[in-house]
Amino acid sequence: PHPTSARILRRALRPALVGLPALLMAAALGGGSGAGLGLVALVGAALVSGWRRARQETELAAWLAELARGRRSPRPEGFDDWTDRHIAAPVLQLVRVHARERRRRRDLQAALADIVEAFPDPVLFVDPEFRVVHANSTARRRFELADERPVALFLLLRDPALSGAIAAVLRERTAQTVDVAPPGDPLRRYHARIAPLVLPDAGARGVILVLREISEQVAIERMRSDFVANASHELRTPLASVLAAIETLRGPARDDAAAREDFLALMEREVRRMVRLVDDLLSLSRIEATVPQPPTERVDPRAVVQRVVEELRPLAERAGVALEVRLPPRLPVLLADAEQLHQLLANLVDNAIKYGGEGGRVEVVAQVHPRAPAEAGPLAGRPALALAVRDHGPGIAAEHLPRLTERFYRVDKARSREAGGTGLGLAIVKHVLRRHQGHLAIDSTPGRGSRFCAWLPLADRGAGGEEAPTTGDDAATS
Repeated sequence: PHPTSARILRRALRPALVGLPALLMAAALGGGSGAGLGLVALVGAALVSGWRRARQETELAAWLAELARGRRSPRPEGFDDWTDRHIAAPVLQLVRVHARERRRRRDLQAALADIVEAFPDPVLFVDPEFRVVHANSTARRRFELADERPVALFLLLRDPALSGAIAAVLRERTAQTVDVAPPGDPLRRYHARIAPLVLPDAGARGVILVLREISEQVAIERMRSDFVANASHELRTPLASVLAAIETLRGPARDDAAAREDFLALMEREVRRMVRLVDDLLSLSRIEATVPQPPTERVDPRAVVQRVVEELRPLAERAGVALEVRLPPRLPVLLADAEQLHQLLANLVDNAIKYGGEGGRVEVVAQVHPRAPAEAGPLAGRPALALAVRDHGPGIAAEHLPRLTERFYRVDKARSREAGGTGLGLAIVKHVLRRHQGHLAIDSTPGRGSRFCAWLPLADRGAGGEEAPTTGDDAATS
């Protein structure tokens, strides 16, 4: 017979066999057919009751086994009231509670996985063998991970300090932080936070590694340090010259009128240089403070160009440079800061005269573009005004072009100081354009001169929905 049937039969016979000796003794003492019939009836009743009880127990055990395996099979019929109330009902309640808790945990795990996946910083799960067993989408993009196969951590971040911190977290089960740099990219920096974690798939102890990129903060700190060092150097040099002149005038040149005039001229020149430097530093600071505030003043660009040219014409004449201005018949009014726009153009023209004046000619050109070309950077395809300053001097080598707008950066330091430059002019231009949401394009070829073009955005329509007004009616050349 089937094993289950045999088990049921054995359980059914057990109560009948327990009472069988008593029944046989009663039959022997009482004798007669009545006792035999009673014996048969009693044994039959015991068999039926035992069979039902054994079958119920077997079905109950099979049902509980199915529930234990996680399969929700229907509850068998025919349980007696006690079994139903004290066994089946509590078990069903426990199964429902367990199912709710399992769903809650599953939903929580899914939510946490979504959070990790959407996290803007790279997140890595690292096992005790220092293998990355899971990475969020940001980490996969950043480290070019094609799939979820485990990869050795040292291939992504080869840093002894990071390895030591992970080992300490695995050993002590306490969070650690460390700054690291990926191999082959020394300019990129990460602040890594490492915390202990039980890996969800393997169930083994590992760590979660969250990488916050701090490259920009490091660069800003480096720029701040460089700025302080450069500013100190730029001030120390003229101060040293002035101090030396004062000591000489008090000593050997005390009664030498000619030497006194020479040293006074030197002191005046160095003091004016310091004044220009301090003025440019203050201007740069003020411009940086206004960058978050878009300009709202209505400015006539024609008037700005003409004012700058008239102010710098004497400098150009002393340098033997011809200033040529070309403006279109009509120029739109800009939403700009007039003083900052003046600083921008004055710095470009001043640089062209000082460093490109050897060509004998500097051109200032304004042009309106309904759709700006690719040179305009973020303004490409939009209405824009181009204010270009071109010289025909020695030009600038290509390796210097990306750094020209850095503070205190000079292509030729000796020549720049001799010309009275502070090294801040193009930094001021960059920050003025940043506030005006513009763009600076630089084109230069050694031996053929340089062209600096400031692109400024134009609105298709002025405030109130009317066409933006224009100024002037004739092209100007001088």
